[in-house]
Amino acid sequence: MTINREEQAKFMGEQPVGRLLVRFSIPAVTGMFVNASYGVIDSVFVANVFGRDGLTAVSLTLPIMMIMLSAGMMIGIGTSTLLSIRIGQNRMDEAERLLGTAFFLFFLITVLFMTFGLIFIEPLLRFFGATPLIMPLAKRFLRIIICGTIFMQISFGVNSFLRGEGKVHVAMITLILSAVVNILFSWFFLFVLKTGIEGPAIANLIAQGASSVWIAWYYLSGRTLLRWRLKYVRFDVPQVKQICAMGLAPCFMNVANCIVVAIINNQFNRYGTERWSGEDGIAVMRICQSIFMLVFSVILGISQGGQPVVGYNTGAKKYDRVARTLLLMLTFTIILNTVYTLFVLIFPHLVSSPFLIKNPNLTPLTIRAIRIFMLLFPCVGIAVITANYFQATGRAYAALAITLIRQIVFLIPLYWILPYYWGFDGIWIASPITDGIAAILCMTLLVQEFRRFRTLNIRNEGS
Repeated sequence: MTINREEQAKFMGEQPVGRLLVRFSIPAVTGMFVNASYGVIDSVFVANVFGRDGLTAVSLTLPIMMIMLSAGMMIGIGTSTLLSIRIGQNRMDEAERLLGTAFFLFFLITVLFMTFGLIFIEPLLRFFGATPLIMPLAKRFLRIIICGTIFMQISFGVNSFLRGEGKVHVAMITLILSAVVNILFSWFFLFVLKTGIEGPAIANLIAQGASSVWIAWYYLSGRTLLRWRLKYVRFDVPQVKQICAMGLAPCFMNVANCIVVAIINNQFNRYGTERWSGEDGIAVMRICQSIFMLVFSVILGISQGGQPVVGYNTGAKKYDRVARTLLLMLTFTIILNTVYTLFVLIFPHLVSSPFLIKNPNLTPLTIRAIRIFMLLFPCVGIAVITANYFQATGRAYAALAITLIRQIVFLIPLYWILPYYWGFDGIWIASPITDGIAAILCMTLLVQEFRRFRTLNIRNEGS
């Protein structure tokens, strides 16, 4: 299938931005929501088969999985951002060189992470809060996940490339394929074969493998705007520097999140009581995060849907269109988050009950945690859209600054200090306080950004 590049450029640069945002966001939101849903469903499966211990074990492996993914995100999102800008500038050969370098980097980090992860699996789990009670379950689960690192990198990374050139429907199919395969196999292994905690991990590996095969086939079939050329698959130092610089913010975001999770888990273990143990707190936090992720995935989908629109029009210097896209993303996100937050605060029993069938004694703690943890959730979308906007326009360091200020300057100190006075409640309340502060900071930056748009538009009209 031949792609008409002139028509693509005209489409991205002249269609109404609202229509473009809807066109790109719907498949991105659908894919991200389905992807988040299978994580939630997996957690429900594990909670109902293994109870609190199984849910805690899986929770402890998630930050390690995110560390594995962080380098892949740096490559995938960094390359994707550059691709959108290069396509907007009509520099197609350079865009294809970026693709080749990115593929080489994916295989390099796979070797490094598999080697490191399997050798240091126990120290890693202890760092993230694994107790002797939970360690055996967590090791059995994580060992299989580490063995599928290559599929994780390809599935996530190449999907980012497709979004970067505007093929969000294909990216959506990849996520849906992975989610459906994961849910089906997880159910089959747990409830039919009764494989134990390894079942969901094997299902995850199969799902990532299936989506990797599908996405590799699509790229090699010639249906993409850009081509994957073997001659460009090498360690190109200038390209590597560009990719890493542009992808540093999302990588640091995930690393910072992993550090936060380690602190949270260890704080739960430190401030556990006879009534509520550290394992109880970690399991309940996993429930809160699952509820959080359902709509957070939609925010990510909106921001990812806006990325090719923002990136292309930044490269084409159509700043009025960039401004309208940013404003629409913020509006959609704030409205959605507010509605969802009200629903969760009014009906916390409804959203948490699927996780608590095997451990109903955790219900009081879960309800209290949800109502505190989700209190200022509407503010989260402002920070996410702002950071991703700076990422999409090639200002990765601004996105990185937002992340570091939120995580390092505010969130981590609050997780250390507040539990000393309020125990578990201090852990729950740290997030909404930080979200509120981050939203104020981001709104200040956005006001300056809209002023900059006005200046740039005046210059363009005068030239």
